[in-house]
Amino acid sequence: MSTKSPTRVSAKLEPPRQDFNVVENFLEMLAKELYLLDPQGHQLSRVEDAQRFARETAEKVIDSSKSWQEHLGTFYDAEGVRHLLARGDKPLTRQAISKRKNLLALTTGSRAVVYPSFQFKNRTVVAGMGEVLAQLPEELLSRWTLASWLVSKETELGDQAPIDLMRQGNADAVVSIARQWAHSLSA
Repeated sequence: MSTKSPTRVSAKLEPPRQDFNVVENFLEMLAKELYLLDPQGHQLSRVEDAQRFARETAEKVIDSSKSWQEHLGTFYDAEGVRHLLARGDKPLTRQAISKRKNLLALTTGSRAVVYPSFQFKNRTVVAGMGEVLAQLPEELLSRWTLASWLVSKETELGDQAPIDLMRQGNADAVVSIARQWAHSLSA
């Protein structure tokens, strides 16, 4: 790879020259590693969606946790949830936490399990969370996508985020929309 800026770089991406050199060096090293792993290009030629492959690779290289935290808010780990949902001064067991059907659990790229704090109110799980999770099982919709939907304003819900309605005690409307969404996804 040359040290000149590639002509394909979008005008929107015009990074400072110093930063682009880091990216350019990384891409050169990545190309060498790919060549070593697949010198004839047989495996790479089978990639059907190059943009998706590039995005997934970039997400593995760059920690996207900051973006998710900005979008979803803070997270608890299992230990935090054990104490948050404690009965008296007796924390729940890890097993009890993992078996709860009304908790939205997200698995990070490093395989850690985290729980978005938006699903809790007054040291309990927001009413309706279990029903929403049941309507939109993980086989149908990734937990990260579901979490994003819960905090995003929805026109069907009067431009309110589903989680806000649930926190206000109007879980039925959210469960109804989740049911409709599940039906459209499984059709």
